[in-house]
Amino acid sequence: MPYDPARDPVHGLAASASSPARLLRRVVPSDTGDLAVYAKSLWVHVPATLAEATVRVTCAGAADGESVDVLAASGLQPLPPVQVRRVWATGTTAGLAIYALSDR
Repeated sequence: MPYDPARDPVHGLAASASSPARLLRRVVPSDTGDLAVYAKSLWVHVPATLAEATVRVTCAGAADGESVDVLAASGLQPLPPVQVRRVWATGTTAGLAIYALSDR
């Protein structure tokens, strides 16, 4: 069944930082490239076999090469509400499921 704008209550409304995301994509961390579309925010699933994990990100407004390590506990959770342009392979714990939320 194709997308039906008549069934979409927010179709045509302007996207904002606080509006629900329109798309969800799985992220593959990379040291060489930014996300194709910067993420509105990220969610991460840390397997129960890990007590905590690290996700290294570059925020949308940060300088090239600037990064911050975000700690996440086991389970599925949002990371701090900040736009992200890169999720680094180096510094990010292996085996995580990372999801980018965006509007396009």
